[in-house]
Amino acid sequence: MFKTLKNLVLPRNSQNTYLTSEELGAIHSTVQRASASLEAARILSEKGDLLVEEAIKAVYVKFPYVTQAQGSNHAFTPEDKAKCSQDIGYYLQIIVYCLVAGNSNPIDQYLLSEIHEPNRDLELSRSWYIEALKYIKDNSGLSGNAALEANTYFDYVINALS
Repeated sequence: MFKTLKNLVLPRNSQNTYLTSEELGAIHSTVQRASASLEAARILSEKGDLLVEEAIKAVYVKFPYVTQAQGSNHAFTPEDKAKCSQDIGYYLQIIVYCLVAGNSNPIDQYLLSEIHEPNRDLELSRSWYIEALKYIKDNSGLSGNAALEANTYFDYVINALS
């Protein structure tokens, strides 16, 4: 038994001392969060197109006038509907980027700094985007820690749009 322990390399910190139980716990927590975030990113990426399509339908059900009236701030034409889907897909893509990065920098740098950008062309109401993101959050199929990690970013974007 001692021969195997003799060859064991124990982790050390930057001061070349053995890691404390608190440091090991922090590392474990970080690895667990990263694993959950990557699982959420994988699932959202795989289901992204379907989730966006269903979310857009949910928006059209809640706000039926969006598809019934013509104008620059409605989704009456197929082109306008495609733009709505593209914009919601953009929001979802940014959330996936955050999950992979493990922080909100993609939201802060690419979304919140230019929050008007995704809906500039159609001048769509932020409430439509909020509704779509809530739908995706509630119907993503994520559970456990993966859902907790993803919901953090969904809530961040939803609150920013509110």
